[in-house]
Amino acid sequence: MALAYGLFRQAPPPELFEQSDKAMHLLAFFALTFSGCLALPSWSGVRFWSLFLLLGPVLEVAQHWFQPQRIFSLEDALANIAGTLLAGALWWLWCRGRAVAA
Repeated sequence: MALAYGLFRQAPPPELFEQSDKAMHLLAFFALTFSGCLALPSWSGVRFWSLFLLLGPVLEVAQHWFQPQRIFSLEDALANIAGTLLAGALWWLWCRGRAVAA
């Protein structure tokens, strides 16, 4: 819900520091993807990762459809993808650590 609020509110969230919006995009998609890994463990890898990697750019485009005063930002879309990739790397390390411990 927090991600939807941030993406689809009328005005972008205020900048806390230079490029803080990129950091917020990265953290939001990291949290979304990692929680998706926890919530959907039965989804196949290709289906899950394809969905979450596409979700970042698609939601960036969709925000302009729902809020015409907001514009598409390639940098925001890339930060979304980076957050998903970071979650994937952490998920891989976590699963690998669990397998070694077992």
